[in-house]
Amino acid sequence: MSHDDDAHGGDASFDPAPHRPSAGGLVLTALLAATVVGVLVVVGVVPRLKARATAREDHARAEAAEGRVIVSHPTRATAGSNGVTLSASIQPVQETLIYPRTSGYVSAYRVDLGDAVTEGQVLATIDSPEVRQELRQAQAGVLQARAGVQQARTQRELAHVESARYASLVTTGVVSQQDTAQRRAQADVSEANVAAAQAALANAEANVRRLQDLLAFDTVRAPFAGSITARTVEVGQLVTAGSTAGQALFRVSKTDVVRVMVNVPQLYAAAVRVGAPATLRLRELPTRVFQGTITRTAHELDTATRTLLTEVRVPNADGALIAGMYTQLTLLLERSVSPLSVPATSLVNNADGTRMAVVSGGAIHWRPVQVDSDQGDRVTVAIGLSEGDEVVVTPSDRLVEGMRVHAELAPPPPARRP
Repeated sequence: MSHDDDAHGGDASFDPAPHRPSAGGLVLTALLAATVVGVLVVVGVVPRLKARATAREDHARAEAAEGRVIVSHPTRATAGSNGVTLSASIQPVQETLIYPRTSGYVSAYRVDLGDAVTEGQVLATIDSPEVRQELRQAQAGVLQARAGVQQARTQRELAHVESARYASLVTTGVVSQQDTAQRRAQADVSEANVAAAQAALANAEANVRRLQDLLAFDTVRAPFAGSITARTVEVGQLVTAGSTAGQALFRVSKTDVVRVMVNVPQLYAAAVRVGAPATLRLRELPTRVFQGTITRTAHELDTATRTLLTEVRVPNADGALIAGMYTQLTLLLERSVSPLSVPATSLVNNADGTRMAVVSGGAIHWRPVQVDSDQGDRVTVAIGLSEGDEVVVTPSDRLVEGMRVHAELAPPPPARRP
C-alpha cells in the first residue's frame, strides 16, 4: 500500500476530533430542547388544567341547582259530577262488507267511492251464464217430474180398478185369492209411486226456486242507507260467491250516528252508567263540542288491562265526524271521591316502579304511586299522594332519598275544559 493510500484511505486512519461539538454548542442545544419541552408542557397541560377547573365549576353549579326544585300541589275536582278524559277513535254506527252471493262476471257497477246510497239501491250487476243454464235445466226437470206424477196417478187408477174387479170375482171362484191379493198389493204400490213422483216434483220445483233466488243475486243491493267507503270491483272482473273464497265488492258505512269505543280504567268503571252524558272534542275542530251518550258497556273488566269497554254514541247529522278519527272523549261520571291531578312530568317510571318525588321537611322523599289515568299534560293519581303534598314537577336522577332541597311553588295549572 502506498503513502497516499495511508493518508486518504480507510476508517482506521480517520480522526473525528475536528467534528466534535464544542461545549458552547452543547449548552445551546440543551437550552433549545428545554424550550421545546416547556412549550409542549404549556400547550398540553394548561388546557387540561383549565378544563378541569371548568368542570369543577360546572359541577359546583349543578350541585347548587340541585338544591332548588319546583313543586306543585295536587289538585282534586269537587265531589259529584267529574269528567275523565280518555283517548279513543270514531267508528261507524253500522258497517259491512258486501260479498257476491253468486259467481260470474261483473257487468256494471252503479256507485263509486264516497257515494251516498239508500237501502235497497242497486250497487252492481253480475252476469252468471252458468246459473242461467242450470235454471233452464231445472225447469226442464220440473216438466219431467210433472209428467212422472201424471203417469203414476194413471197407473194408480188402473191398479185400483183391477183390484176392485178381482175382489168382486173372487167370490164366484173365477179368480183365486192369490191373484186378488196381488192386485191389491199393486194398488198399494201405485199409491207409493204417486207419492214418490210428487216428492220428485217438489224437489225439482225447489231446485228451480233456488236457482231463481241465486239468479236474483246478480243484482247487488245496499243492505242499509249509508255511504260507500270502499270499492274493489271492476267491470269484467270474475267474482266468486261467498265471503271465504270471494272478494268483497263494496264496504258500506252508516255514519249519521257514530260510536266511540273506549276502555275506561278500573277506578272509573263503577261510576259508568248507561245514559250518562259524554262530550267529544277534535283537535281539528277546537271550537266544537260534540255531545254523546253512553249506550252500553261490556259489564266486565278486561283482565289484561283492567279496563271496562264502553260504547258512546254521538249524533253526526252534518258528517263532521269521520270514521277513524282520533279524539278525546270526556265521560261525565258521578264519583264520591275524585283522584288527584299532577303534572305528567312529575311521573318517573324505572326499575324501581312508578314513583314521584315529594318534598317533606325540606328533603326529597320518593313515593310509589298508582296512576289513575293519563290526560296528556297531566296525570291523575289514585294512590300515593295527598292534597297537601309538594310534588316535584320535573324530578332528575340526581335527586336522592333524603336530599336537602329548597322548594319553590309552581304557578297553578290552567283550568281544564269540562
